[in-house]
Amino acid sequence: MAGFLVPFLSGGLIKSQEIRDEYDDNAGKIIDAANSLYKEKFNKNQKAIELQNSNYTAIKNGLGVPMAEIAAKQGLLSEVPTAKIVGYVKSQFSKSFIDNVQKTANAVDADGKKTFKLSDLGYQTLFSEDIKTARDSLTSQRKWSAKNLNRGAIKNVADLYLAGDEELPEPTGLEKAQSFMFGDRVTESTGVAFDQAVAEKIGETVTVQPKEVKLEGTISERLGFKEPVHIGTVAEQDKAIAGILNIKDIKIAEGGGIIFPERYRNEVLAIKEKAKDYALEFTTMKGGTEVVNVSGLMQKAHNELAMTIISPIAVRFSGYEKDTSKVTASMNRRVMKAADINMNSDWVTKNGFTKDEFIKGKQNLYYGTDTESNLKAVPVDAITVSQNVLNVMEKEIENLSSLSMQKLYVDYLPDNLSVNINGNVMSAKNYFKSIFALVSY
Repeated sequence: MAGFLVPFLSGGLIKSQEIRDEYDDNAGKIIDAANSLYKEKFNKNQKAIELQNSNYTAIKNGLGVPMAEIAAKQGLLSEVPTAKIVGYVKSQFSKSFIDNVQKTANAVDADGKKTFKLSDLGYQTLFSEDIKTARDSLTSQRKWSAKNLNRGAIKNVADLYLAGDEELPEPTGLEKAQSFMFGDRVTESTGVAFDQAVAEKIGETVTVQPKEVKLEGTISERLGFKEPVHIGTVAEQDKAIAGILNIKDIKIAEGGGIIFPERYRNEVLAIKEKAKDYALEFTTMKGGTEVVNVSGLMQKAHNELAMTIISPIAVRFSGYEKDTSKVTASMNRRVMKAADINMNSDWVTKNGFTKDEFIKGKQNLYYGTDTESNLKAVPVDAITVSQNVLNVMEKEIENLSSLSMQKLYVDYLPDNLSVNINGNVMSAKNYFKSIFALVSY
């Protein structure tokens, strides 16, 4: 202790003041830095919150309250100038979606009362509540900083918010004497501890929208809205499909569409139907107009059908191919044939089929036009399936998502695949046509 008091014994009161000045200078630098940092942070945060409020008002006036609420919850109100916010929101949603929301919001019952409530949007809070919470949080942060960003709070803040439940080490005798004579020592490490404590207490930048929102489905699902599907003009669709299927014998219809040969009809319709599932993936906005990559869309639809329906059927058989015999030339539908069942296929293995469930024999197939007088019976090698196999195939067709998909499945079955219904052997195609009410192949 004697060593510590040497400055005073040797007339060191001036040295004592220098130490105090050093402590105060260090503390002042820490506080100045903190005040500057958080003042800027709070001001930026305030501007961000009020920008969202201004943008909300602009959308409310331009597109209606429901669209303003949706835009807020989608996080679209930040960092966009108010003068541009309406156009920005319009670019993020399709015109049909916005029109539907506005139509729903303005719907009235028989008494002329509006039937729509903001709670129908499915959000847990409204923007008015969210922004009040944000403003209150920011005000709380400002009050805390005004109370604690000062010389006297440096040690208390550091000890209180960093120490937690940990017991701080007892100060040494020298530390006690220094604290008694000059106040708590303020060093660079004290500043680091203080900065960490303040950052922990003040927390992250305040946001208007809640961090976690639990919602049931998408906003479109909650409003019962289904986006209209645009897959291009008929002419664009037909041109793309003709190229994909390499169809040569076509005729141009009135309006620019294509009249496809009848045997391609089901596949063309199935491709168009499947394309609806991927329309949005191939749609972009250009100058406020939706532009569809029709060629890419139809190719993807075709590839999907080939992978899920056509190829799985083909690999079930050996010698599976298009029947190009002369007698099939006049047929107005696709004619396929197979030499045998591929007993090594995954389909056979997965369903546990045995060789006995596929009986080879002869069968008359009728070729020609669909008029009874022109049908010609031609004996062919046929494969008759068991009831077990038939049931599996029925289930596969039943599970397809549309009539056009079902027709495509039947279209690609071998014409010489037969079923035995109570002793009556008939083409599998005719059988499925009958039970699924498929008007045409």
